[in-house]
Amino acid sequence: MSATGGITEFLNELSETDALTALKGAYSNRSPFIFKIEGTDQTVKAYINTFTDKKVILTPDPATVVLPVDKEVSLKFLVGTEVYFIKTIFKNHLNRVYIDMSAKVIQLKRRKEPRFLIPKNWNQSGVLILQNAAETLKCNIIDISKSGIRFEVLEQPKLHLHRDDIVKIKFQIHKRGEVQTTAIVRFSLIRPNATSIVGLEFANITEVQNERVASIVNDIELFLSTNKA
Repeated sequence: MSATGGITEFLNELSETDALTALKGAYSNRSPFIFKIEGTDQTVKAYINTFTDKKVILTPDPATVVLPVDKEVSLKFLVGTEVYFIKTIFKNHLNRVYIDMSAKVIQLKRRKEPRFLIPKNWNQSGVLILQNAAETLKCNIIDISKSGIRFEVLEQPKLHLHRDDIVKIKFQIHKRGEVQTTAIVRFSLIRPNATSIVGLEFANITEVQNERVASIVNDIELFLSTNKA
């Protein structure tokens, strides 16, 4: 994820419905899945042949290419100008190579508002309050924009966050007052033996809280402009 000024990019895991829509878009547009075979620099293309029994049947191009079955691959494909990725395993059924229709599809999205890393040595703290308010989790703040924030969850509970979940958050950065608002989960990376990452979009934010967020972003922009080294 980029954290510089201008339009930035971020990865968004699609719901099963949206993922299937993207795959069907790739099929109707005859968009190739592009990937590299492990151990080589060879770039390979494969096209969706058909959908059947929750399988996405693939045809390599050229047809003589042998797809690496039972090995993890990272696929990239486009539908129009939209860019998608799939990390999955090629499987074989009746001599036809396929991927599971349920494979996670990640979309590369462009963010209108830049997201900025919190400068090192700045005082900051965050709290994630789960929906039932029964658990409060301490967090570090990785980055912030005028529309959202990314938390590193320092504690290791069994998080069960899903895209579009609603949570409450509190955070304070540098010299600005505390911000309290609700937020929508847009991304979560749950790592069993490490800290977890949660990407959040502000929701139902008040004018006062919104002004505090804007002030934080302005503080960071000013800091970056005067500390280019």
